[in-house]
Amino acid sequence: MNAYDLGRIEYLEAWRLQEALASRLRAGGDESLLLLEHPHVYTIGRRGTIEHITAPLDELRGLGARVYQVDRGGDITYHGPGQLVVYPIVDLERRRGDVVAYVRALEDAVIGAAADLDVAARRVEGRTGVWVTPPAGPPAKLCAVGVRVSRGTTSHGLALNVTTDLSWFSRMIPCGFPHQVASLARLGVDASVNDVKPVLAGRLAEALGVDLVTAQIAPPRDDEIPERAAVRAARDLLAHAVPA
Repeated sequence: MNAYDLGRIEYLEAWRLQEALASRLRAGGDESLLLLEHPHVYTIGRRGTIEHITAPLDELRGLGARVYQVDRGGDITYHGPGQLVVYPIVDLERRRGDVVAYVRALEDAVIGAAADLDVAARRVEGRTGVWVTPPAGPPAKLCAVGVRVSRGTTSHGLALNVTTDLSWFSRMIPCGFPHQVASLARLGVDASVNDVKPVLAGRLAEALGVDLVTAQIAPPRDDEIPERAAVRAARDLLAHAVPA
């Protein structure tokens, strides 16, 4: 599996790279692992609604945030600086097409990486993602998971809060239901996104049964991006006349 460290990258640029790598994988190429951060952006999955944004849209525009309706599963989530986003582009058919097992493998990798950083993380029954129990208060989500499977190939993935400014989550109903969120920094871990990347990448390689090879990514070609999907992913809801 080729591992690409993309630094901080705009959401749509990363989406185009995912689509290109998925096309290359279907044509016989290698699986890929994208590690990155995004500028402030809210993404709404197939089960989501813009009504789960609780802040006035003009406020989000003024803060420089984007809001996209996207093609992954799940509801609404936030990405931003200090959050490690990982997009595995995986041939699910090699793994018997088991989407649930794939999502559990992603969660296992995050739980293992958290343990490597002396944080006890776990699943919560009936809820996707990885959770922690802070010293005071109810369980809080440390990592969101939302994937898409198209023609046996995965895209999207997970978002682990490292040093994330958690106030951004107060402007929405995360994942469509009220709950607390957490970050590694809030739990006392003194580590940057770059510190956590190799820890989580190693755990993902173990969970997916692959060897990682650091690589340089080739720019996407237009013929690698499905036109219908591109129109949907490019729909910036803040650029349209959407009621506040």
